[in-house]
Amino acid sequence: MDVMILESVPSVLRGELSRWMTPVWGSVHVGRVSALVRDQLWNLALSKAGDGRVIQIWQCRGEPGYDLRVHGLKDAELVDLEGLPMLAVKDAAWREAMARFSSQGAECRIEASEDMSSL
Repeated sequence: MDVMILESVPSVLRGELSRWMTPVWGSVHVGRVSALVRDQLWNLALSKAGDGRVIQIWQCRGEPGYDLRVHGLKDAELVDLEGLPMLAVKDAAWREAMARFSSQGAECRIEASEDMSSL
């Protein structure tokens, strides 16, 4: 099963996707297509989305059983959390966590370089 979710995209893109997938809601299309067609639909969506947002989700092997890709998200970021694809919303808590993570990473690199200099 493949799913494409569109937001703020030209209506011509929805029309072209309806040739390959079934529109089940205004901006949600579902279907079963090959990997090649899925990639071509993604490229089509990217070429016509403009400032809109597109999410594509498909079934695959592996722990979560699905994979996804996103385009045009300004307030969220796709992250891999121990093999699980998730969308991290960029709010105040996210910025605080990223700042903390970045500063810890810098300290680890400094300690590692100091250890290497003694060799």
